Amino acid sequence: MSGKILIADDSPNIREILQVSLESAGYAVVLAEDGDEAMRLFEKERPDLMIVDIMMPKVNGFQICRRVKTNVTTVAVPVILLTARSQDEDIFWGKDCGADEYITKPFSTRELERTIERLLKQRRDREAGIDSGVKDEHRRRQSSGQASEIVTLAWDARAMDVYRKKYGEFRFGQALSQIRQAVEKYLEETRDRGPVEVHDTFGVALVLRGGSDEALQRARTLAERLNSLASSFYDNEDRSRGYIPFRDPRRPKEKKVSLLSFTPSLAPDIAA
Repeated sequence: MSGKILIADDSPNIREILQVSLESAGYAVVLAEDGDEAMRLFEKERPDLMIVDIMMPKVNGFQICRRVKTNVTTVAVPVILLTARSQDEDIFWGKDCGADEYITKPFSTRELERTIERLLKQRRDREAGIDSGVKDEHRRRQSSGQASEIVTLAWDARAMDVYRKKYGEFRFGQALSQIRQAVEKYLEETRDRGPVEVHDTFGVALVLRGGSDEALQRARTLAERLNSLASSFYDNEDRSRGYIPFRDPRRPKEKKVSLLSFTPSLAPDIAA
């Protein structure tokens, strides 16, 4: 996928790593070493996407993101905040200023490339008036004669809620990001790319090719991969125990809340 990306980071090493990686992937890259230069180049170059370090001289990443996202002419430009900071407060301010993604250092350049590709595709689909949701993707495939099914990989809402409460918003956000990346990687490996929706309330929705039996079997394979990934979200003690002890303030008895797992099913009527 082509496009122009502005990278703003006061670390020469990070700028070089990102430039080499993204130019190799076919993107045009513009570099800035502080916030002031980033905003000047943003006005001049009009990039398709920005990758911005938070802790920079003169103008920080939060301020840059807020300026871009509060301007009606630039609000559609995706902004990825890249930082070594991982406190819950930083995540809050990243979301508050409108960032599309928040990635912490050290990071995988391949995963960053997937994130960039997804954000640019979403932007171009919106500009073209195309809804990129799973329901519309399913309809597009059906209209072209391709067999496909909408599938869900559902988690237990209580298990996710307790995980979120125990481990905090940052770990929760990381978990959702890793889940999305794992699904996107599976679709890339099977050459069945399409939209992936991660819903906080129930799990993941996507479109898989094939009739109901084939799609469900592929969903089971993906669920096994996600179940293995989910175990890595927990600390050793919880993982060894196999559950999280949880006490509801309204009830005196402690409960054993299962660890996160995914259940695959067909869901043709899911609201996208």
